[in-house]
Amino acid sequence: MYGSLTGKSKRMIAQKYGEKQLKLWRRGYSVRPPAVSSFCLDYPGNDIRYRNLHDVRYSFTETLMRSIDSRRLILHRKLPKTESLKDCMKRVIPYYQVIKEEAIDKGKSVLIASSENAIRGLLKYLCDIPEEKIAQLEIPNGLPLVYDFNSKTVKLLDDGSGISPLVKYNFGLAGPYLFPQCVSDEECEITF
Repeated sequence: MYGSLTGKSKRMIAQKYGEKQLKLWRRGYSVRPPAVSSFCLDYPGNDIRYRNLHDVRYSFTETLMRSIDSRRLILHRKLPKTESLKDCMKRVIPYYQVIKEEAIDKGKSVLIASSENAIRGLLKYLCDIPEEKIAQLEIPNGLPLVYDFNSKTVKLLDDGSGISPLVKYNFGLAGPYLFPQCVSDEECEITF
């Protein structure tokens, strides 16, 4: 969640804060963007999709502010006002571990479709990408990534071109963490 930067264009943020700060917020590991206000429309607590959450603890501060504002008691959950990749991973990895245990470990294939930040965090975890390198990982839009648990690498559906994915697509300077060299031909094959 991009906090108070939600809904703003990258160009506008870069003009106001600089290109370096924009990259830290968007691609860094532990740097959070500025927090959004509790009363802003972009705050998840104001989105009706999150009203029936039961696995998130209550926030004393949010409950107090909203109860005073409305002159009646309103219990409010503690939802993030901003989020770094590190914060996102604290949510994503436990969920992934449940999916792995319940489906993947039993031989089932699983499709994960998510935000770029959640995918970046999952790839950091699966491919052991160091904190200092994760900002250099680019994830091409709309490109299906297949993670192979045997070789512990990302694979792409073969288009028959024979061109290395690191050459064909822009995965950034951290791309080699996704595609380490195969030791054998079997390791490079994709099986479903």
